[in-house]
Amino acid sequence: MARTRRARWPLPAIALLWVVVGCVRQAPGLAGQWQVAWQGRIGTEHATILLQPRGQELAGSFRTSQGSVPLVGSVHGPELSFAVDFPGPPPYRILFSGTAQGDQIGGRAQPQDVNGHAFAGHGGEVSQQYYTWTAARVAP
Repeated sequence: MARTRRARWPLPAIALLWVVVGCVRQAPGLAGQWQVAWQGRIGTEHATILLQPRGQELAGSFRTSQGSVPLVGSVHGPELSFAVDFPGPPPYRILFSGTAQGDQIGGRAQPQDVNGHAFAGHGGEVSQQYYTWTAARVAP
């Protein structure tokens, strides 16, 4: 009867494998709850967003003190963008785009009017700082 020989890993190689596996942690990604702040015409606005990426699609909700609305968008690596429709009056949309880095997101918020055109305020007096936003992950 032929005897088969089993490959045996040396003990140091096994120990090294366990150390490597223990040190490698997957990034948490975008999924989860985030606290958002963005500059509006009347000051800093706040919201809580729930992000649910599915491949390159992004879904979720955007909650303010006035209520919650759905958000839809896309993800490409650390880059993301999503649109939020606010009921108004008058109704309007803000397009959020940014880059995720760990537990932080930052980028631009492009307000639009009801017809989907860029909104620049009364007479265009809204400064570029009003078009920024940041988000921080909320611990589970």
